[in-house]
Amino acid sequence: MRILVLGLDAPLGFSLRAFAAPLMRHEIIGVDMDATRWRRERQVKKLVRRQSVDLILDARLVTQIDGVDPVGQRDVERTQWLAGLAARDQIAYFFLSSARVFSGTLTRPYRETDQPDATDPVGRTLIEVEQLLSGALDGIFILRLGLMFGGRRPNPLARALDALARGDRLKVSEHARGSPVHVAEVARVIHGIIDQIGAGAPRKGLYHYSGIGEVNAYSFMETVLANASQYEPFKEARELMELTSDGASSVSSLSLDCAEIRHQFGIQQLSWREFVPRAVQRYIELYAEG
Repeated sequence: MRILVLGLDAPLGFSLRAFAAPLMRHEIIGVDMDATRWRRERQVKKLVRRQSVDLILDARLVTQIDGVDPVGQRDVERTQWLAGLAARDQIAYFFLSSARVFSGTLTRPYRETDQPDATDPVGRTLIEVEQLLSGALDGIFILRLGLMFGGRRPNPLARALDALARGDRLKVSEHARGSPVHVAEVARVIHGIIDQIGAGAPRKGLYHYSGIGEVNAYSFMETVLANASQYEPFKEARELMELTSDGASSVSSLSLDCAEIRHQFGIQQLSWREFVPRAVQRYIELYAEG
């Protein structure tokens, strides 16, 4: 299959490309994040029709929510342009969404059947895009992900290590909980799904995926620093991390129930803890050494 990846220069994009290269089962055609900030629909039309692709893998919004540029109505409009072209040209559409469509008030992991109820700007935008795509396309595949992390910027783990490397104090809450997932693990899951779509599996559906194990933000960063403390400049970084309640009186949990993707595609979850040393090592290689 010829796959158009929107956001190939993002951390997930690098992992998708690295995972695809040795397999040689699909042709990856990449568009960098800056090149997806289209101003007119004709720019999107030119891109999609010039490439003659079988599937659009839209990683724009899950990348953007980890960066500095806010998501908003322009992103909704751009998605509408993409959806219209995909519908007319009968191109499969694979949209990466996030657990942030939920408010975090449930005491159990969220299932695909739970109603998205986020009220913050990011969550509301993701909900609007999901609804837009579901209404415009018969074949829309939506994969909601847990908090993604990796060693390459931009993502929360790299942002936290950047702050600690500068000697800044890092305030981390134990009230925010979730199930993180490494970008390389997301790449594995995406390729596994696309392989099965290429072999005749349904090209539409709504699924959840995250790493095994719920953890609060403070404990997650403790795990990160346990690995990072062997490297300069993080040997004393544990002293810079501060537990804060952020004024919250209750726990917010964005854990995802991933049983459906296991049932439909046979994809087994892996523990997010297995990938923390890899993420820290990649950060050190890219930003801390030399």
